[in-house]
Amino acid sequence: MRHYILILIGILCLQSCVVTKGIKYGNASVDDYTIFEQDTVYKGSFSYNFHEKQLRVNLIDTLKFEIYRSKVDTLLNLTLRETMDYVDVPSAAIVIQNDTIIFEHYSGGWNQDSQSCIFSVTKTITSLLCGVAFKDGYIKSLSDPITDYIPELKDADPMFSQLNIEHLLDMTAGLKFNENYSWNPFSKIAKLYMGSNTLKVLKKLGFAHTPGENYSYDSATTAILGIVIERATGKPYAQYLSEKIWQPLGMEKFALIGLDSKKHHTAKSFAGLTTNVRDLAKIGKLFLENGVCKGIQIVDSAFIQRCLSTHISGIASKSQGRYSYSWYWGVEDEEHGKRKYFNTLEELEQYYANHPEKSSYMIYKNLKNGYYAVQHHGGFWGYGLYGQVLYVNPSKNMIAVYLGADRLKDFDILFEQLSTYLK
Repeated sequence: MRHYILILIGILCLQSCVVTKGIKYGNASVDDYTIFEQDTVYKGSFSYNFHEKQLRVNLIDTLKFEIYRSKVDTLLNLTLRETMDYVDVPSAAIVIQNDTIIFEHYSGGWNQDSQSCIFSVTKTITSLLCGVAFKDGYIKSLSDPITDYIPELKDADPMFSQLNIEHLLDMTAGLKFNENYSWNPFSKIAKLYMGSNTLKVLKKLGFAHTPGENYSYDSATTAILGIVIERATGKPYAQYLSEKIWQPLGMEKFALIGLDSKKHHTAKSFAGLTTNVRDLAKIGKLFLENGVCKGIQIVDSAFIQRCLSTHISGIASKSQGRYSYSWYWGVEDEEHGKRKYFNTLEELEQYYANHPEKSSYMIYKNLKNGYYAVQHHGGFWGYGLYGQVLYVNPSKNMIAVYLGADRLKDFDILFEQLSTYLK
């Protein structure tokens, strides 16, 4: 019996490159660019450098953040630097204000030259590239049905004709796709990330909801957007990203974008970009400057403003998310790592009236546990699988980036807290 099981496993592995890769490589890793097919995003002939200020006493190194470790029921008080060193995995972080680096730290063997896969922060870059293609006239309208650009999807499911580009940007596509990151080489996310034909995977997807109604985060949605950009521009993702972003912004290093295969050459626009903290911060700078670089409007300011807005995706009767054109906003108020709930709206409002230091908040209701608040200190961010963060806060003229193989606490929360101390 065991002999037949081994033969069956062998046949499955031969038939599926996804299963083979899943068994060989396991879960996704920050250095996946070393094992999967890549395309190069070339830098230009000049590099832009942020100012560097040597401080005798760095404010950020004096700030302690409360971090609750539920497994051992311990409350830690650590600086950003200590937070990174505590985990002791490869990681990098940078904080920039007014074009000046005010904090930069590398841990776990990484340094300024280290490159890392940024996973779903790639979605934020793909959203930007969509805005560029829209400004360039390659995309006529964000209301265009995606079948204008990928007509073969009409035959896969008629519902694709109702799916437009803005649905993709806001994660309201309504696709039947489970974003489950547990190790399972047979899952849809594994087929999308490790498969050799992205479009083939997308054609097999159905719809759980009518597009535009239900917020549901999934990578297939941005995979479609990446193909739309390539079809609209007639250029590979890497080439267009190089010409419109990497070269004009003065990136210091080449970047890489993962491909499904040499044959199909479809970019992993949802999770495949590899870069470093300094170059990623320059994307943040473009957003703080309303899409202008060296006096040239690279992407329309209206698109930038929509990205950096407190937009709610989806409709109230379905499912909603704090997500706008691939940027998140708002952190949930917590105590010891758990969301703070209130039985009634009156209790919530009274609590925050008595705690003005909590800044502005929005009210949400969870049908099971009651009401909870979302605080917004002005920041917006892209977020990746292992806690990678590209953060901008226009009100503080602040950019922050975290890249790493893991984290003790999510850096979007830490950066939001940090922003309240910066003038």
